[in-house]
Amino acid sequence: MALAVPLSLALLSASAALAQTSFVDQAGRTVTLDAPPKKLITLPSAAPVVYFAVDGTTEHIAGTASASLNTFKGGLYDETIPELMQLDATMAGPGFATNVEAVLAAGPDLVFEVVHKEGQIKQLEDVGLKVAGWNCCTEEQRRGYITMSGAIAGKPERAAMLLKLQDDSNAALVEHFKAVEPANYVKMLEVDKIGEQIQVVANSSQNYALSGVQNLAADDTGEWWRTIDAEQFLVWNPEVIIIPAWATDLTPEAFYNDPLLGGVDAIKNHRVYKVPKFNRSPDAPEVHLTAQWLARITHPTDFAAETAFRDTLKTTFKEIYGKDLTEPLLDKILEVEANSTSTDYAKILG
Repeated sequence: MALAVPLSLALLSASAALAQTSFVDQAGRTVTLDAPPKKLITLPSAAPVVYFAVDGTTEHIAGTASASLNTFKGGLYDETIPELMQLDATMAGPGFATNVEAVLAAGPDLVFEVVHKEGQIKQLEDVGLKVAGWNCCTEEQRRGYITMSGAIAGKPERAAMLLKLQDDSNAALVEHFKAVEPANYVKMLEVDKIGEQIQVVANSSQNYALSGVQNLAADDTGEWWRTIDAEQFLVWNPEVIIIPAWATDLTPEAFYNDPLLGGVDAIKNHRVYKVPKFNRSPDAPEVHLTAQWLARITHPTDFAAETAFRDTLKTTFKEIYGKDLTEPLLDKILEVEANSTSTDYAKILG
């Protein structure tokens, strides 16, 4: 994967919607636009939802990748932002394989393309298209997506508002846990496969310390996943286990019914929780809510007097997407059914 390039933006006029705009994309290249694109192609998986959050419409997205719609189906956005599901998804197939002919035929003013696939940007530029590089998947890069989208759409103030939502949320958690020594953090594992071998998330881009949590699988390899056996799992003995949203077929019940793992504290105490669906696309603008959710399930009594998390999710989703969440949809997003046998889940979320 290409090295991350800090995103810097230079707006050439206070009236960004009318004047030329230049910015440095996430491949370190300066891109200049005469105006916000009327036709944008979004090839990275999360790009349509990020750009929608900034621009407030899909009218300027002329096409996307099949991977985007596959991620949205059965997750969150197919029901909450149905217009995303109407996008032309023929612009790229599995594995970020760009359909150059389809992109060219769409006549875009700009194309978002992934940086980490060598040659992807060049093949588009070779046929005369203007391209902005989109890199993945650090926190800095996620913030960069939003800032870059704000510059492109001519709505930098909107992008700044979205980042402030994240910053304010994270700052509240930092303040809450500032007096807690890391040695006293709740011991946790994030698991997306169980069986003879167990796959755990070791070094993701999420900052678990924000939630007063230690990921027992973290090490200095930088590898996202580790594979361990049941013996190591028992030795670590996590207090809480979380199942990432992308592990769609794994549920807390699978842990509670596993005879080999039954001695683990998290399983004995029914503290295995499925992460809400808003984390299924970990680059989405609302992904910071994962840290708030994790803080509440790992420190339930600490947040008993706080605003109910259900209400926080409703308010945040409205601010980001302009969409209202119904109570049944909230239940679905929060995985209430999957977590129904896990300790105090409904009570914790309010």
